[in-house]
Amino acid sequence: MLSRYLILSLFILVFAACDDEQALPALDDVAAPSELSLKLVMAVESPGQLTITPGGRGVTLFTVDFGDGSDSEELQVGEAAEHQYAQGNYTLGLIGMGINGKTTTFSQDIVVAATPPRNLAVNIGPTAGNPLSINVSATAEFASGFAAYFGETADETPTPIATGQTISYAYAAPGDYDVRVVALSEGMETNLEFTQTVTITDGSTAVSLPLDFENTNTTYAWAGFGGATPELIDNPDVSENNGSARVVQLNKGSGSEVWAGTALLLDSPVDFSVSDKIYVNVWSPRASVPILLKVETAASADVFVEVIANTTVANAWEQVEFDFSAAGDLSIDYRNMVIFFDFGTAGMNENFYFDDISLSSDGGGGGGGAVIDLPLDFQNAEATYTFGAFGRCGIEVLDNPDASGINTSSRVAGLTRDNGSEVWAGVFIDVDEAIDFSGGQSVRLKVWSPVAGANVGLKLENPDNPNQFVEVYVPTTGANAWEELVYDMSGIEALPNIRRIVIIGNNTAPGSGETYYFDDIRL
Repeated sequence: MLSRYLILSLFILVFAACDDEQALPALDDVAAPSELSLKLVMAVESPGQLTITPGGRGVTLFTVDFGDGSDSEELQVGEAAEHQYAQGNYTLGLIGMGINGKTTTFSQDIVVAATPPRNLAVNIGPTAGNPLSINVSATAEFASGFAAYFGETADETPTPIATGQTISYAYAAPGDYDVRVVALSEGMETNLEFTQTVTITDGSTAVSLPLDFENTNTTYAWAGFGGATPELIDNPDVSENNGSARVVQLNKGSGSEVWAGTALLLDSPVDFSVSDKIYVNVWSPRASVPILLKVETAASADVFVEVIANTTVANAWEQVEFDFSAAGDLSIDYRNMVIFFDFGTAGMNENFYFDDISLSSDGGGGGGGAVIDLPLDFQNAEATYTFGAFGRCGIEVLDNPDASGINTSSRVAGLTRDNGSEVWAGVFIDVDEAIDFSGGQSVRLKVWSPVAGANVGLKLENPDNPNQFVEVYVPTTGANAWEELVYDMSGIEALPNIRRIVIIGNNTAPGSGETYYFDDIRL
């Protein structure tokens, strides 16, 4: 210790010789070290073996007192000490010395347990309603808790997780992130840890229900088996019951297996809490064809639920309902979707088509009657989309004027702001049932704007009480192209009877006769 203080004193004398009038007062003005800390990592393989790394601002030298009667140890900035403890309670001391000899002290109590954590298991999954968010939970024998690092920032402060607790973390942007969870022993981090890379998307290209195959930026990786061949193609029968541009063709080749079919792994599980029925728009060359719809876990094809339903018409689109209410445990994470056409019969080189897989009967692209509900895509030719307008604004459902990019659907809604209209001019439509926000409070809206930076408003309200609402504005990022805007409607789940959807074209300036188009309003 004496030698280090001697070196420091010599340094001060030399520095003073350079400028005796200014250097010494400048050193005296330097504040003492601050923000001292101790990072402690317990070795699981050797209980009581600690790696101790001191930290702080304005420190040139650390002195660590291990608190067990052994000699203190001096550490340079960035160095760590290894120390073996017996079982018990200890108080570690830390002295941080600055360039001018000023010091700051810090202490931390620790408990060294006899049994280190073991058998760490971590569960990482998506957060319902928010594609940018994940849920994380962890378990381990003899752990006092866990520390989670989500990989979004360089100097990340760990997020604590209690045993039995599930926490959610929302990322600011899509990307690949390394999630690291560390088991704690009496509050100290150990070297028992788990790391997993997660891919976060904004949801615009996610493969999840409802599926309508209209997003040309999304990869729908249907895999055939048993002699069946799937292919995403242009709709061969654009008609009243299905005006979609793209559908899936499944060719069941001659002599193919009786169980031939196709499968698709979803990015998020089927949320049977929303509905215990799945609807599929299908086209079959024959009536009374049995279709088996099966959903499995991603980990095992042996964990599944399945339902068989029959077609009723030939050479026409129809919506087929698959009722899973009595199929088994619907709380499991099912995300592998499997479809078998003409199940039980060998293939005869026939083409079957399917589209619009949804948990809602009105999400089937035209085959579900006249119900108005989310998701709202304006494809149902039987439905009457009754809008109201305010602030000198017009609205109509019309053919998509720019079927490209993320929106190739055939029909959309066009909102025209009259010349000189109010900045708050907009339109509204009421859905038939109160919106169920139990799965999340994030709403998505595809928008085509003639200008970039248009501040597009989405307001959800109770039509019987206009004081009950949540209103959010999101700016467009481009012009003359479709993009998807995401609205965080947090708090909306506490309000009753939310059935009115209000859209405001651009509240930054009065109207100039321009038209905004919107489509695919969905949770």
